Amino acid sequence: LAQECQVASPTPRPWRGGKLHPRQPPCEAVPAVMGAAPSAVDVRVTDRKTVIKERCLSRKSYADTLKAALQLQPGQDNCLPFLHHTILPIVVRYLFGTSLIRCFEVCPLWFLASISALDDMCATVDAGFRELCSAGLQLEYARTDWSPVHVANAGIRIDRILIARVTPAFASRCVTASYDYAYSEENQLSDHYKPDKNKETPRYFCTFRFDVLGRGEPRSFWVHKDICRFHGDETRVAATQNITPVCVNDRVEVAVNLFNAKGMVDFSSIAWRAMEAKPLQERQCPIEEELFDWYDLDSFQAQSVERLQIPDFFAPQLAHESTEYAGLDVAVSRTRLRASDQGVVPQADRILGSRFEVLAQNSPIILPLKRVGLQHDRFTKIQLREGDLLTLYISQGGKMT
Repeated sequence: LAQECQVASPTPRPWRGGKLHPRQPPCEAVPAVMGAAPSAVDVRVTDRKTVIKERCLSRKSYADTLKAALQLQPGQDNCLPFLHHTILPIVVRYLFGTSLIRCFEVCPLWFLASISALDDMCATVDAGFRELCSAGLQLEYARTDWSPVHVANAGIRIDRILIARVTPAFASRCVTASYDYAYSEENQLSDHYKPDKNKETPRYFCTFRFDVLGRGEPRSFWVHKDICRFHGDETRVAATQNITPVCVNDRVEVAVNLFNAKGMVDFSSIAWRAMEAKPLQERQCPIEEELFDWYDLDSFQAQSVERLQIPDFFAPQLAHESTEYAGLDVAVSRTRLRASDQGVVPQADRILGSRFEVLAQNSPIILPLKRVGLQHDRFTKIQLREGDLLTLYISQGGKMT
């Protein structure tokens, strides 16, 4: 099993902009202070882009340069006209996509100026979320993130990441947050394209769903790894529970997609909807619906041609509690792992294709929400607390077709 799982994780490669700081030590966490008063935030944002931004600001004050660009007069130095707040959003919109990411790599000034322009362009997205979702999710921090898309031709996706604190308003409920949007008409422009004024622009719908538990309650979370011979997942990334369990006072990441293979989203078209709440339900991996009789290793090995082993690869952070087996042509193992020791789980990235980290029992954590209907969304770190239960399903075997 360990040999079959030795596939590199498709986590985003380090951003090339890191070359701006060749002599800096490895990235450490920085406080999340944007979008809320520092005293209101008791978690630390550790994404690479925020770290680079904070380091750029600590090296040199670029505020004076940006301020000087707003006060240019005819006949004076005109080397920075692109930094003007009325011009830069136009440039950013024109370059949106891979070209814009390349601009981030030019120098710290371009990086900070472009990031600031993106914040201004996404102000309506942040304000709409704060207005309609504040009852259950209190917005504390917002940033723009980008990551490579692993397809035949290298692509990129850009998201507006909203980090919000879970309030007690919807405790012991299943909460739905959603928005609808439309793509920019610029995606359709070509030599033969003629916009039809009578045709309504198609709109799309995006939904996030999560279960809210009481503060500090232990969570239960399932993960499914498919290494069957006849198909398998090309990304070799384990599928995680679509409806994420969170606790009151935890932070969640809501990713509003701004750019993908289809094109650029019209920022002004993003409209949030009021949150909905339903009673909690038991969450099981869909594979449980097909399997009923579970056996220990010795009993199941006698009736299976697969070479099986107990997947106890994640100690000491994830302590092994039990493993059971079921299935006919495909052997499925169900392993219960308990988060016990703090720290990053070393083997999780190699075997599961995702990064796992165990934090203290009373520590607030940041959890990415997955869009409903997707098996994989963003490749981000998954944080657990001491005492949380992780149920790992591994499917293996099957005949080659």
